[in-house]
Amino acid sequence: MTDETLAGKIALAVRMLTSEGLMDFNGHLSARDPQNPNHILINPRHVSRSVVTAQDIVTVDLRGQPVNGGKEPPSETPLHTAIYRQRADVISVAHIHPQIATAFSIAQIPIEPVFTLGCLFGDGVPVYDKPDLIRTDALGDELAESLGAARAALMRGHGAVVVAENVEACFTACIWFEENAKKLFAARQMSTTVHAFTPAETARVKADLWRPETIRKTWDYYVDKGKRAGVI
Repeated sequence: MTDETLAGKIALAVRMLTSEGLMDFNGHLSARDPQNPNHILINPRHVSRSVVTAQDIVTVDLRGQPVNGGKEPPSETPLHTAIYRQRADVISVAHIHPQIATAFSIAQIPIEPVFTLGCLFGDGVPVYDKPDLIRTDALGDELAESLGAARAALMRGHGAVVVAENVEACFTACIWFEENAKKLFAARQMSTTVHAFTPAETARVKADLWRPETIRKTWDYYVDKGKRAGVI
């Protein structure tokens, strides 16, 4: 059985993102504490993403200060706290290092929705044009401003940030983000032009796909895959 507590879901999501190559020795996923929206839970700095458990998850306030002790939070916690301060609608944030999507920030090529799962990002993927690690509130605020109201933002030569309404949705959005980037990359190897979705197509497909049952289907698939691989 999987741990259905918030800390358990965060730890599981981090392990699965690591198994899928979207995190490595770096990366983190957080979520607001439902009992106190001014507190967030996040995986710690010095525990491997491949083995992190619910017991390792730490709680910090919206300035990144630990609550009730515990392990040290990630050095880039300001990335998360700034987004939560600016986006009341965001319940979960992930900072990932997707291989293909990150390359688009380096090549200065916009990410467009070209695959059904890419419909989630049809409103555009802004690029935060600094390669710095987000270790200060000032840089965190800059990143959050670059993200704006978007679902995801690229960080040039660094990675990406993805936001969602719960942990399962955040994990799903991370997977969908890189899958769309893979298809866009492949298409660009075949042609200098790509047939991206129109705004109407994007809206239609998003309405059909971005539902709780589809999010759960994606989550359950990777949970089962993780069990077979021994990740869980």
